[in-house]
Amino acid sequence: MRRGMPTIALSYPVPLPKRRTFAQRTLVVLLRRLLGGRWGIRAARIYAVMVSISVTATIWVLAKKYGTDDTALSLVARSAALLTWIAGGIATLALSVPPKDAPFAQAIAALALSRGHTNERIARAEMAATVWLLVEVIAVPIVAIGAFVFAFVAGGHLADAVWPIVGACVFGLLAAVVLGVVASGCRRWGGAQGRSWLLVVVFLPWLVAELVLGGKGSAYLSIPGLLGRVWETLTVVGS
Repeated sequence: MRRGMPTIALSYPVPLPKRRTFAQRTLVVLLRRLLGGRWGIRAARIYAVMVSISVTATIWVLAKKYGTDDTALSLVARSAALLTWIAGGIATLALSVPPKDAPFAQAIAALALSRGHTNERIARAEMAATVWLLVEVIAVPIVAIGAFVFAFVAGGHLADAVWPIVGACVFGLLAAVVLGVVASGCRRWGGAQGRSWLLVVVFLPWLVAELVLGGKGSAYLSIPGLLGRVWETLTVVGS
């Protein structure tokens, strides 16, 4: 009777670049879970949902009563500004300081270092997780509102509705990236004083520019001014 042939388990090693990419994505997911557990993020998400529901309902009523005109479509742009400054502001303020769950943060850092991540790569992953959370709070609701308006209110056939909606979505994505980078920098370099750093970096230049220069000249000297100018340009809505 023949003896059975030994079974040889064949293993195909994953290329190093793919392993590094997968490890970086896993780190970003873990850091998103760590950073997203604070009350400020939950409050920003609740506000974003409330704004999305109220704006879509208002646009629906206006479109049924008066037709799909510029007033109804401009509410998409207004909602982009509202979500950026209020929901995005709440989330940015919450994300500008280190998480309170220090053991979880230390465990993630230790695991990342044991897997060969450097401190610089961990910092980049934290920034990516921060931007990801702000995209969820700002850009995703804007895209949802725009898709609803174009599909159900404009009927998918109104060409004039495309560019304000696309512009609002692009602005939301850009604002999320800018605020995410700023919040990540304040958290990294300011530590527990990150919120104070955020106020100095974002609001102090804007306040000084408004008091000293005023008018449109101050729009290019602060983050709120620059984002406001980009909003006006992309959504074709005057301030």
